[in-house]
Amino acid sequence: MLGKLKLCLFISLFLVHLGFTGFSQSPEKRVYNTNFTSTAPEIDGLMNDSCWNQVEWGNDFTQIQPKENIAPSQQTAFKILYDDNNLYVFIRAWDSEPDKISRRISRRDNFDGDIVSIKIDSYFDQQTAFSFAAMASGAKGDEIITDNGQNYDESWNPVWYLKTSIDNQGWCAEMKIPFSQLRFGKKAEHLWGIQLQRHIFRLEERSIWQYIPKGSPGEVHLYGELRGIEKIKPKRQIELMPYVVARTERFEKEEGNPFRDGKKSAISAGLDGKAAITNDLTLDFTINPDFGQVEADPSEVNLTAFESYFSERRPFFVEGKNIYQ
Repeated sequence: MLGKLKLCLFISLFLVHLGFTGFSQSPEKRVYNTNFTSTAPEIDGLMNDSCWNQVEWGNDFTQIQPKENIAPSQQTAFKILYDDNNLYVFIRAWDSEPDKISRRISRRDNFDGDIVSIKIDSYFDQQTAFSFAAMASGAKGDEIITDNGQNYDESWNPVWYLKTSIDNQGWCAEMKIPFSQLRFGKKAEHLWGIQLQRHIFRLEERSIWQYIPKGSPGEVHLYGELRGIEKIKPKRQIELMPYVVARTERFEKEEGNPFRDGKKSAISAGLDGKAAITNDLTLDFTINPDFGQVEADPSEVNLTAFESYFSERRPFFVEGKNIYQ
């Protein structure tokens, strides 16, 4: 009996040791230090503004596809600045064959061609992040990441600004991300999680700034750290999206019938709105909604036994919809 107890105790201690060993092997978190700029850079996809000289390059990406944990075939670097209202990101994607950069013109959130992106865990809950992607063609992609990277929701369409450029050394992406599109607490000094990623289309190669091993239980909690943001205040975001629809029908006029005078007109108006009440609470409201103004679902011929699923695009139902999933 005593021998069995000793055996069970040994096995338990061995498993605990393995667990701690597994955690200790997680890559050390990288840190990028940003600075405040009193002069905002011009968003033109070019590094012509002297304010970018205030900060160092973040670099040394790690390839994760097709091979893992090796140096990428092409180098990538970035810089981050901020002011009272915006976060500025400049990404330089070097390429030894710039004529082969894939510049596929596509719709928003149709991730195609060469891509660079930044993911920001601004609330630093290590579960939720906001992703902003730039295609070499200048197209945008944006997503909300929840459940520590288990869910990506591309129906989120924040207001932000992007310009890209291509030269004989590769291509560049310059972003302006308003703080009103992020969620963060009121603090004297902020610590955010960040991850940067690059996809080279022709090589099917992906590389990231903060290395995360395959098979890791989630990703957001393993992001690198962005330090240096101070004294910014959460923005009380208010968004109003009004609409007006007018319609006129013409038909044959009937003499003596006041209801058939040859023309029928109608007008409809409404409003979708969003207001940030606190850092954790956002009010979404709609007045006389007309979802006919929303982008139509793509055409699809479905010959399978399973129904098609299209992502939610109605603004009123997008914010916080992951709560019900």
